[in-house]
Amino acid sequence: MRKEGSTYWGSKKRAGGSRLGGKKSSTERSKTPDWLIFLTVVMVTFMLCLAINFRAFSEMRKQTNEFSELNTEIDNISDKNLALQEEIQNLKKDEATIAREARKLGLSRPNEKVLVPSN
Repeated sequence: MRKEGSTYWGSKKRAGGSRLGGKKSSTERSKTPDWLIFLTVVMVTFMLCLAINFRAFSEMRKQTNEFSELNTEIDNISDKNLALQEEIQNLKKDEATIAREARKLGLSRPNEKVLVPSN
C-alpha cells in the first residue's frame, strides 16, 4: 500500500486517539438501544390515544347530562301544557269555573247581589 492509502485506510489507532481526531467512530459511539426507541414511540402513542379518548369521554358525559336535563324540562313543560289545556276546557264548558272567574273580575249575574267585605 502506498503512503497516501495507508494514511486513510491504515491503522485505526493514531497518536491523537481515534481516526476522526478524538471522536469515537460510528461503531464505537454509544448507541441508544432499539428497544428504548420503540418503547418511547409506543408510550407517546399510548398517551396521545389516552388524551383523545379522555376528551371524547368527557364530551359524551357532558352531552348525556345535557340530554337528561332537557328531557326533564320537556316532561315538566308537557305537564304544564296538559294542565293549561284542561283549564281551557273548563273555562269553555264548566259553568262553575266560568262563574268563579267572572267573580274574580268583579262581574255578577243579573239580579245577583255581590257581597263586598268591608275593611
